[in-house]
Amino acid sequence: MSASLLDHFACLEDPRVERNQRHALLDSVLLTVCAVVSGAHGWEAIEEFGREQLDGLRTCGRFDNGAPSHDGIANGVSRLTPKGFGECFRSWTQAVAAATAGEVIEVEGKSARGSRDRRRGRSALHRVSAWACSNRLVLGQEATEEKANEITAIPKRLDILSSKAASSPSMRWGVNAPSPRRSL
Repeated sequence: MSASLLDHFACLEDPRVERNQRHALLDSVLLTVCAVVSGAHGWEAIEEFGREQLDGLRTCGRFDNGAPSHDGIANGVSRLTPKGFGECFRSWTQAVAAATAGEVIEVEGKSARGSRDRRRGRSALHRVSAWACSNRLVLGQEATEEKANEITAIPKRLDILSSKAASSPSMRWGVNAPSPRRSL
């Protein structure tokens, strides 16, 4: 089964009144899960995350009318039954665990040390890395122009990793890395 969040949540019944459906329920669910996993606390923070990361979110969801407001997100997500949401979430996390054979892939953004844009006084070089924790192996990196663009680099990096995993037995089953970090 697919590890796509949208596939696992597609069976959720939309509890909203039809006239209040400016945004797709799955867009609100996708936004909420991504924002909370990224550290957002509260409906306003989820809305802000959606506005800031809209381009990246559109690589997975539709977001035809842009990012929903915090009231719209709360209206849709808080009306879901905890049991239904829990079953979908559990199904999704089990599919992710099966797809990764239990391997934890850490994805994080970093600014290159000593790389400064002197005119603006901030870091100039950013990258997103995918790290196989148990194998102590850097699976790849994706450069970004700004820290805010990291969310758009993550799907690119994961697509590259999934295509490599499909074609390489060592990527699919893991590689024991003797050194703490090495790059493929």
